[in-house]
Amino acid sequence: MVVITALAAVGSAVAASAFGAAIGIGAVTGTFALAAIGLATNLILGAALKALSPKPSIAGANRGYQTTAIGTALDHQIIYGKMRVGGARIYDEATGDTNEYLHRIIAVAGHEITSFDRIYINDSYVDFDDIDGDGNVSTVTDADGSSSDRYDGHLRINFHLGSPDQTADTDLVSESAHWTNTCRLRGIAYMYIRMKYNADVYPDGIPEFTAVVKGKKVYDPRTSTTAYSDNPALCLRDYLTAPYGVAEDTANIDDVLVTTAANVCDQTNTIAGTTRYTCNGAFTTSVTPYDMINNMLTSMDGSLWYAQGSWRMKPAYWTAPVLDLNEDDLRSNISVSTRHSRRNNFNTVKGTFRGEESNWQTTDYPQVNSAASIAADNGQVSTADVDLPFTDNSIEARRIARISLDRNRQQLVVSASFGLKTLQVQVGDNIRLTNSRFGWTNKEFEVVSWNFGLTDGLDLQTQMTLRETAESVYDEVDDGEAYERDNTTLPDPFSGLAVTNLVVSGGGRTQGDGTFINSAILSWTAATSSFVSHYDIEWKALSDSSYSSTTTPNTTIELSPLVDNIEYIFRVRAVSINGVKGAFVTAQFTGGGDVTAPGLPTAITADGGFRYITVSWTNPADSDLNFVEIWENTSNSTVGATKVGISGGNEFIRSNLGIQETKYYFLKSVDYSGNTSAFTTGVSATTTFIDDDDFANGVYSLFTDQGLYAIEDVSSLPASGTFTGEKVFNTSDAKLYSWTGSAWESVAADVGDVNFNELQGTIAESQIPSGTITEAKLASDSVTAAKISANAVGANAIAAGVITGDKITANTITGGLIAASGIITNSAQINDAVVTNAKIANAAITSAKIQDLAVTSAKIGDLNADKITAGVINAARIPTLSTAKFDIMSGDTYGINKGQDTAAVSGTCASVTFTPTATSTCIVQVGAMISMPSASTDSVYDYDFTLKINNVQQGSAVIFSQGDGATGINSLTLAHGFTAYANTSYTIQVDFLEEYGRAKQISCPQGALSAIFTQT
Repeated sequence: MVVITALAAVGSAVAASAFGAAIGIGAVTGTFALAAIGLATNLILGAALKALSPKPSIAGANRGYQTTAIGTALDHQIIYGKMRVGGARIYDEATGDTNEYLHRIIAVAGHEITSFDRIYINDSYVDFDDIDGDGNVSTVTDADGSSSDRYDGHLRINFHLGSPDQTADTDLVSESAHWTNTCRLRGIAYMYIRMKYNADVYPDGIPEFTAVVKGKKVYDPRTSTTAYSDNPALCLRDYLTAPYGVAEDTANIDDVLVTTAANVCDQTNTIAGTTRYTCNGAFTTSVTPYDMINNMLTSMDGSLWYAQGSWRMKPAYWTAPVLDLNEDDLRSNISVSTRHSRRNNFNTVKGTFRGEESNWQTTDYPQVNSAASIAADNGQVSTADVDLPFTDNSIEARRIARISLDRNRQQLVVSASFGLKTLQVQVGDNIRLTNSRFGWTNKEFEVVSWNFGLTDGLDLQTQMTLRETAESVYDEVDDGEAYERDNTTLPDPFSGLAVTNLVVSGGGRTQGDGTFINSAILSWTAATSSFVSHYDIEWKALSDSSYSSTTTPNTTIELSPLVDNIEYIFRVRAVSINGVKGAFVTAQFTGGGDVTAPGLPTAITADGGFRYITVSWTNPADSDLNFVEIWENTSNSTVGATKVGISGGNEFIRSNLGIQETKYYFLKSVDYSGNTSAFTTGVSATTTFIDDDDFANGVYSLFTDQGLYAIEDVSSLPASGTFTGEKVFNTSDAKLYSWTGSAWESVAADVGDVNFNELQGTIAESQIPSGTITEAKLASDSVTAAKISANAVGANAIAAGVITGDKITANTITGGLIAASGIITNSAQINDAVVTNAKIANAAITSAKIQDLAVTSAKIGDLNADKITAGVINAARIPTLSTAKFDIMSGDTYGINKGQDTAAVSGTCASVTFTPTATSTCIVQVGAMISMPSASTDSVYDYDFTLKINNVQQGSAVIFSQGDGATGINSLTLAHGFTAYANTSYTIQVDFLEEYGRAKQISCPQGALSAIFTQT
C-alpha cells in the first residue's frame, strides 16, 4: 500500500469523519483487502476539509512575522506572492559621539525575494522608487494621505534581496565598528536601517518597520523559467520541492497537472474580471508541512494527492465527467451516506483574509450563506469558519467560500467496488453513475478516494468513494455583498492630524509707555482627529536659522513682538495625546505695524535767554507718542530748516547761540513705530544779554536749589521761622538771628574794635547816626578847616571861651563875623581855613559843639580807632564785610568728539582765585545745565565733574552718562563750605573728565561758579 507521506491522516479524516455512516445496499461479494500490490489514493480537500478540521495552535506562524520579531533563534520567514511583512531583528548598533545613530538590520525572508515595493514606518509609508539613491527617506505619506518630510536627513534605508552572491552593506561597514565585509547574509533578504536621533522625528521612540514585499521566485513548467508569481499552483509546487517544505524531487511532480492547475488559477473570466485564484501570504518554518499545504490549498480551494509516483493537484473548477458507470460495473454492494452529521454540515461560511484591501490587516470577508440551505435546515444557521491565510482580497475569499459551501451541501456519498473499467479514472475526476434502484441517471460524482487490489476471491477490483457534485457548484453568484474597508466607528489615533487653512494677519497694541508692539494673529482649521492634545506653533524671521516655539490647545493665537517690515515664516502642526505629530502647515507674513502718524504739538512758544532759546509746547494726546523733533531756521519757513534736537517732554533748550540772535522753530511728532507728523507753524525768539532778569533769577536759583537763602531784614523777630536754619537781620538791634526750630538765636555779637584797613571809598554823611562821633573819637588836630562845612559849627555848638585868640589866625575873624552876642554864631561867618587845626585847642570841639550831621565824610581825614568812643559804632552802622567771586559757564563747551578707543580728556570748566585779608567763611556754589548729544549707535559715554580747592577734590564726582537716544539735558549741582584763612590764596575750580572711548563734545547753555567769602 502506498500512502502520502505525512498526509495519511487526511484520508482517514475523509473516510471516517467527512462522510459519516454508510448504509449497505446489495450483497457483499467479499471483503476488500489492501495487499502489498494494492494502491490507495486519497484526496486532500482544501478549504472544506480545513473548515471541518481542528485548528492547531501555531500562534500566527501561518501568517509570518507581521511586526518585528526579537529572539535568539528565530524561524525563517517564507513569502509567496505579495504581502506586507515584518521581520526578525538580527542586529542593532549605536554610533556617533553621542550615540545619535542607531543601525538596525531586519531580516524579512530566509530566501531571495523579488523586490521591496513599499516600506511602512509605523502607519506612514514610502514607496521604494521614492527613496533617494543614497537611501535617504526624504518624503513619507501619512495615513490620512498627507505628505511629510520629517524623516529627511534622519532616516536611511538600504535593501538587500538575499541573492546567493550578496555582499555586505558598504554603508554599514564604513560606519560600524563590528560589521565587516564578511557579514554578507547571503540568501537572506533584509533591510539595513539607520536612524538619526531627533525627538520630534521619533516622538514615540523607535518606529515599527514593515515592508510590502514581492516574495519568492518560483518555477513555471509552462515556460521553464523561474520568476515572481502569485499563482497558487506554482507556489504549491515550489513548497513541495523546497528544502523547508516537503523537499520532494522535481521528477515526482506531475507538471502536466501543475500546468493545468496554473492555467485555471490565471483565468480572468470571472464576474469581477479579476484573476480566479492567487496565493499571497507568508509563514515561518515552524509550521508543519501538513498544515502549510492545507493553508496553501485554501488559496485555490484545491485538492492535492499522490498517485502513480507523482504529486498531483487540482484547483476548484468544473471538469467534464471522464467515465460513465452503471449497475454492470459494480462488484459489490453500494454504501450510501445521504447526509452529513449535523456537526459537519453548514449553511453559512465566514472567515478572514489579509491584503492591501484590508490595509494588510487580518479582516473578515463578507460572509456567504445559502437561503435555500438555511431553509432546508429548518432555519437553523450553521456557520463554518474558513480562514484564508493566502488570499489577499475579498472577491477571491468569497468565491472560495461559496464553492466550499456549495460543495458541502452536496451531501450524498457513495462507496462501492467497481470493475477494471475504473482503472482509467483518478482522484479528482468526475464520473456519471446510473442506478435505477436509486433513481440515478447519469448522476455526477467526484472521485475522492480510489483503491485497487485483490478481493478474498482473488478478483481484481477498485474501491472508490464518490461524492455527488454539480457544475453549478463552481458557478459565480453576484449576491450584491461587498467588502467594506475600515468600517469601524472608532477613531484612528494616527490619522486626522492634518492642519488646514492657516491664515496669518497683522495685529498689535499700544503699551502703557506708548510703545506699539507689532504682532501676528494665526488661525487655522482644527485637525479632525478626536485625539488632538494641542498644536505646536513655530516661527522665525525668514533669514534666521532657528525657530521660536509655543503650544496652544486652541485654533488661534497671537504672537508678539515682531519686527516691523521683516518677513516671518509660521508653521503649525497637531499633536495627539500619545505624542503623534502631524505634518507642519506653513505660511509667511510681513508685519507693517502702526502706520498712523501722531497729532501735532500745540501751544508752541519760544523764549530767548542769554545765548539760548527755550521752546515749549503741549504734546498731542496720542498714547504711542515717542518724542518731538525740533527744527530750526533763520526765517519763518521749513524750507532749509535743520533738526537741532528731539525731546521726550514738552520743552527743549537750544543752547550755543549768539547774543541777540533770532531763530524760528518748527516741530514734528514721532511715535514709537517711526511715524512722523507734518511740521507745525513756526515760532521765533531772540537771545538776550547777560544782565537780564532771567540771568539774575538763574543765579539766585543756583543758591536756593542748594538750600541757601537770602538774609531778610526785619524790624522785629517773627513769631517763628519757616524752616530750621532760616536767618533774618533784626534792624532794631542790628543783630543776625537763626531759627533753631523752636527759637530765634543770635548768631552775631558786637564786633568790638574794627580794623578799617580794608575799607575803600568814603563814609557818607547819612551812614553816621547822630551823636556817633564823640570827642574821644576825634584825634587831635583831626578836624581841619577843610573838614568842616560852611556854617557847620553854630553858636550853640561852641562853648564859651573855647575859641581863643591863639586858635585864630591873626586877622582872620573880622568884625562882620562876630555876632552881637560876641560869639561866632554861624560857620558861614568864618572864612575858609580861618580856624586851622592849630587854632583849635585839644578836645575843644566836643560832641555838643558839632551840629547834627555836620561832619560829613568830606570833613573827616584820618580816623583812628582811639578817636571813636567805645560802643558807639554797632553792626547796623557797618556794611557786611564779604567778597563774592563769580565765573560764568553759560555758552561754554567741554571735551572733544572722539573715535573708538580714544584716551580720556580732561579740563577746567570754571575757576576763581581770591586771597582774603581776614579769616573768612567761604561758601562755594556751582549750578549749570549740561547738554549732552546722542552717543554713537549702540554706545554710551560718560563725563565726570569735580569741585576742587587748591587742586584738591572736594566730595564725590558727579557723573553723567549718555546713550544713543535723544540729546540729554542734565542739571549739574556742586556745593562746598570751608574756612578761608587770612592772607592765604585760594583757587576754586570745576573740572571735567571725558572718559575713555567714544564720546561727544558737550555744552553748558546756562551756569555759573560762585564763591562768597564772609569775614568771621
